[in-house]
Amino acid sequence: MTPKELETPTIADLSSRIKGREVSPVEVTRLFLERIERLNPVMNAYVTLSGEQAMADARRAERDIADDRYLGPLHGIPFSIKDNLATRGMRTTAGSKILSEWMPDFDATVVSRLKEAGAIILGKTNMHEWASGGTTINPFYGTTRNPWDLERITGGSSGGSAAAVAASMCLGSIGSDNMGSVRNPAAMCGVVGLKATYGRVSRFGDVPGTGGDSTDHIGIFTRTVADCALVLKVIAGYDPKDPLSADEAVPEYSASIGESVRGLTVGIIRDYFDKLAKREVREAFARAVVVLESLGMRAEEVTIPHMDLVPAAQNCTTWVERVSSHVQYLRSRPRDYSPGFLYRQIAALTIPAETYVTAQKVRRIICEEFDRALERVQVIVAPTTEIPAAKIEECNRGEVEVDGEKISLRGARGNLGIQCTLPFNLTGLPAISVCCGFSSSGLPLGLQVVGGPFQESMVFRVAHAYERGAGWHKKAPRLP
Repeated sequence: MTPKELETPTIADLSSRIKGREVSPVEVTRLFLERIERLNPVMNAYVTLSGEQAMADARRAERDIADDRYLGPLHGIPFSIKDNLATRGMRTTAGSKILSEWMPDFDATVVSRLKEAGAIILGKTNMHEWASGGTTINPFYGTTRNPWDLERITGGSSGGSAAAVAASMCLGSIGSDNMGSVRNPAAMCGVVGLKATYGRVSRFGDVPGTGGDSTDHIGIFTRTVADCALVLKVIAGYDPKDPLSADEAVPEYSASIGESVRGLTVGIIRDYFDKLAKREVREAFARAVVVLESLGMRAEEVTIPHMDLVPAAQNCTTWVERVSSHVQYLRSRPRDYSPGFLYRQIAALTIPAETYVTAQKVRRIICEEFDRALERVQVIVAPTTEIPAAKIEECNRGEVEVDGEKISLRGARGNLGIQCTLPFNLTGLPAISVCCGFSSSGLPLGLQVVGGPFQESMVFRVAHAYERGAGWHKKAPRLP
């Protein structure tokens, strides 16, 4: 295998070559580590590398495969892990100064399931401080740069994971998604990002305080939808260590890949996403709907009467639940937060219990409205982000210019870049982002496909059909 071959591989393709012993896990791991060594000083996608352990695991995988103990499609495949998921014996900072030296003595459930499947963990990826923003401009660990334009952000908070997959510095990555923290950077970096149904994937080992207890999800980054289906099969399922994980059967997700979508109905919500998305995003979304219709799907408008209340309910829920895990640090180490995050934590402490309870009642109404809509359509589609990736310089100033208008990164509804994703954290519905084109500046744009509870197979079916019909996944960034 040559370094050039690392630029566009998929898990499905490489796993078949590993299984057939055409390439070895040792060879693959070494090549990925060399690529990381070359690119990471520019990209800053990884904050911690585990090269020696990765090579040891690769040698073990090679021996097992040689002895006919092949474990499945992730055996010998290089992965990265967002730095708020516990990894035994490997630093886990949550993007914070407070946990800068924490070395867990256990693995998050998703990490242990990957290891049991034979995956090779290369290291931990950069993220927004405490997973609390959409830029991955981190005051303690530096800024992660977008592989499509090094002067632009990756999105966040799982920006390091998205950049690592887009730049072929790993073949898959695990992140977390509280308001869009997987789908937002997936869209901005042109890769696939999945947030499964709430409870489908165990959150045990997710650092407390990096998301709301009832809105945070563990998510997946890959290059293709088919690869994402392979990974979800491995990490999904009930976990007794997570009392909120769902005891639902885990289907063979790959079985839905390639199934026809002809005759299915796709729902479009008007007067919410249209108001949020800027011109190039709206145009790319409209073209994506045309592609879906060309595949035999029928588009139908659906109504969510209380959609405008989503941001308020989501922000109230997340910030109240998040701050409960920070009280001890706010008392003992307040100066170890960045000023912006500290002020938002203090503000969260002032939210009355009555307001939180009201938010949950509104949330229930919105969930029921989505349930009714999804009785009429098989999936709902929407833009993933309102804008393409912004310039790092603009984000440092706190505002970006789009369509001739200057827009604050932090408005009354919350952070810019996550308004299209947070409805599906509030409802817990499965949502995937796939590339749906590029801006005039050559920046990726994302399309979300959303399904009913535990309908990931349907989401994969539609997303894969679109991905193949549109062909955007075949493009790769040009890197030095």
